[in-house]
Amino acid sequence: MTNEPVAAVLAEIDAMEGEILEALSELVRIPSITPKYPGLDYDANVGGESRCNQALGVHMRAAGCEIDLWNKEPGRDNLVGVVRGAGEGRSLILNGHVDTVPPGDPDTWMWGDPWSGRVEDGKLYGLGSVDMKAGLVAMTKAADALRRAGVTLAGDLILESVVGEETMDHTAGVSATVERGYRADAAIVTEPSGFSSAPVVAPCSPGTFWLRITVPGKATHVMVRGNLIWPGGEGERYGVNAIDKGYLIYDALRRLETEWGLHRNHPLFPPGHFTIGLNLLSGRPPGPPVPFIVPHECVMDYIVIYPPDDDPEELKAEITAYLDRTFDQDSWLAIHRPTLEWIHHWPAYDTPVDHPIVSTLSSAHSRTLGVVPKIQGFPAVDDATYLQLGGIPSISYGPGDIMVAHSVDEHVSCREVIDACKVLASTIVDWCGVA
Repeated sequence: MTNEPVAAVLAEIDAMEGEILEALSELVRIPSITPKYPGLDYDANVGGESRCNQALGVHMRAAGCEIDLWNKEPGRDNLVGVVRGAGEGRSLILNGHVDTVPPGDPDTWMWGDPWSGRVEDGKLYGLGSVDMKAGLVAMTKAADALRRAGVTLAGDLILESVVGEETMDHTAGVSATVERGYRADAAIVTEPSGFSSAPVVAPCSPGTFWLRITVPGKATHVMVRGNLIWPGGEGERYGVNAIDKGYLIYDALRRLETEWGLHRNHPLFPPGHFTIGLNLLSGRPPGPPVPFIVPHECVMDYIVIYPPDDDPEELKAEITAYLDRTFDQDSWLAIHRPTLEWIHHWPAYDTPVDHPIVSTLSSAHSRTLGVVPKIQGFPAVDDATYLQLGGIPSISYGPGDIMVAHSVDEHVSCREVIDACKVLASTIVDWCGVA
């Protein structure tokens, strides 16, 4: 096959640059916070995902897609657009999520507006711009450029914009698409795949556990603290500060994390990427939350990030055994054992580096942008996991730096949006074939 279809499509994308960025601004200006985010009023936030997908659906229809807008939960519409191939080509899913995290204090954002969609110094600003409405627009406009260039695909192209990714609510979103029958020979999740760098081709991700450790203490008057901590004191007879015991556990897991940094590695991730991070800590006495009583409970919430080729059950057993040894070494914890709750598990995805979708996307990137892309692990987690669990070989590739996702003044490079659109369009042609 010659490169003539690709050249025609890329010329269309150049002509569409302003339109592409305006479509992204439009989506950013529609708040689509995931309503199940902890601490949010569900009723006040539900519906934003649907409104954003309805707006994106207009662009998918313009690209020649057959539209399927439906939900597993009222007010939370998933969107799928299908460009039917003429037959005999390979099929491809391009997937992204439409939901975002909350913005925090709006006054801390540029222009006092988390949903500005404004462009300044070559960057488009707003919540969801990089994570991941840029990827949704890039893939949708790639399909539109194919239509405008008169390219008829041999294989089916399926565009997906799903809900619930930010709260790990895959059953309402990406898994619902698989359950509904949307499958393909391969999938690309258009999450921002750059990690303080240009976008990379990411054939795997880490796995992630949310671990909660609840540490028991013994409440008493704060004036007896000296008896609790110094030799010769009455110690546990009077009370036990649960936060102190929590820090004992913190120190132990920090040592294990250091061992991981030295020995738990993977060729597609930088050293030290796999961690055991304490991200929530709360301790309190019974009754009102005042500091006049020694706390009787400490709750510690960890995120455990592990390599894609590790067995998750073996990893849980490793951490549990390590903590059991830690508890055994303390007179209080040996008897009053902390509870471990594995709140959630987001499995890794792991597509072989030599899979054809990896080489096809890499070649399209090289040919389109004139530079060979890095092949690295996706630093976070995304819906490629659940596509792969649905039997679809999946990778990640999309515009933007994931390091600015979920942050004040989130933004994406306008140039990267256009470049990603071109690379995705070229990949579609190469993978699906031209009729």
